[in-house]
Amino acid sequence: MTGESLKDVRMQWAALASIGAGVVHGTAVGLHADHPSLSRVFLILTVLQVGWGIVALQRNQWSTVTSGFAINGVAVIGWILTRTTGIAFVSGLEIAEKPQPADTLCALLAVGSVCVSLWAWRKRGTPTSPSLHLNGVYLCSAVTLLALWSVTGHAHSHGHDVALTDAGLTINADGVIVSPSIETPIGLETSTTSATTTTTAPVAVAKKKKAKASPVVTTRPRSAPVTTVLDTTTTTIHGHSLTTSQALAAASGWPRAWDGSTIDFAGIDGVTAEQSARATALIQNAKRDLPKYADTATAIADGYASIGDAGTGFEHFIKIPLLVDGRVLDTTAPESLVYSVKGGVKTLVSAMFIANPGTPLTDTTLVNYAGGLMQWHVHTNLCWMNGKVVGVTNAAGVCVIGTLQTGGAPMVHVWITPHVCGPFAALEGNGAGVADASDSERVDLCNRAH
Repeated sequence: MTGESLKDVRMQWAALASIGAGVVHGTAVGLHADHPSLSRVFLILTVLQVGWGIVALQRNQWSTVTSGFAINGVAVIGWILTRTTGIAFVSGLEIAEKPQPADTLCALLAVGSVCVSLWAWRKRGTPTSPSLHLNGVYLCSAVTLLALWSVTGHAHSHGHDVALTDAGLTINADGVIVSPSIETPIGLETSTTSATTTTTAPVAVAKKKKAKASPVVTTRPRSAPVTTVLDTTTTTIHGHSLTTSQALAAASGWPRAWDGSTIDFAGIDGVTAEQSARATALIQNAKRDLPKYADTATAIADGYASIGDAGTGFEHFIKIPLLVDGRVLDTTAPESLVYSVKGGVKTLVSAMFIANPGTPLTDTTLVNYAGGLMQWHVHTNLCWMNGKVVGVTNAAGVCVIGTLQTGGAPMVHVWITPHVCGPFAALEGNGAGVADASDSERVDLCNRAH
């Protein structure tokens, strides 16, 4: 039997589909270069699918059919796993992801190759239409090009490539995060367009306070208030990625609605037993310690002052010295109290714990405190005047009134009342701030589809 007699037009359809799938996988090699092992998997699939396709263009033997079934079958099974459970032993595929156009079309080509190759074997020797081959070229090329087009301009992210920074924070026996020094220099940058200004944001006028019952590591010298001259406003840009723990938690159904009493992390992935215990204790302590501030008069008497945002439906009261005391997540000394405002009635609903100025949003201790349960955020667009929020920046990033606070510190809410998005939910809109994940991915926002 000659090589020419082994050709089959139907088998060439299967070959073209396999080549198309291989080309798409070849594109994925570069898109996943941040995960070397995953990139190599796609490279191997590319070589196997394209290589088999070239052979299948010339041959319709049973060995060719079975090898194609194995190659493209494995590709399809792998795709199903990555969309349903994830593949734990392949870095970059641990978390199940939603189907995207490119990977779905690629899987469709692989399925088509398997089905058509079996059809070709069953119908071998049966006459075919002269146009069948050309139709296969058109169809497979169209599907392949559509898949490639869908990834143009797309920077792929598996959502857990956040580079963490160790700022030397520690967690004491009470679950309080403590800075490495008992004193922190005052200084908060603000910026306006082509203007010199001394900050009027709350932190700038803060008095330093020694940390309570915390280990002493070093003592930093006192610094004078900072006056900053900037020609343009500054903006914090984030990578918009979830950590592995946050992605695992989100994939397993976090955040989930909280009734204000039952603390339930059962079935949530991306959380260790220690992190779960810390999160539970934090909520319990908040419910124990915060109610003493149910009346705003009590809060004011204790040194808290409103930042003037009652018009948003939630009003924050901040105690300025606590912003630089070297401690955070201390329920006996919350940096900010949050009241729901409805018809003039103010109800204490949560605390907003704020880390010291200069603490990175991606600090290892902050991020790992409660694993995937918690999402820290910062505010980069608030305009301040005389200790009050008077608006947000315009489209150009400029404060029309007031000054822009650019030295915002990481913060997180802990709710003591029911919340549909869990005990660590952020506020909505401008109140949500900016996190190291996009708003559609954040595990502290209600706009995520769970």
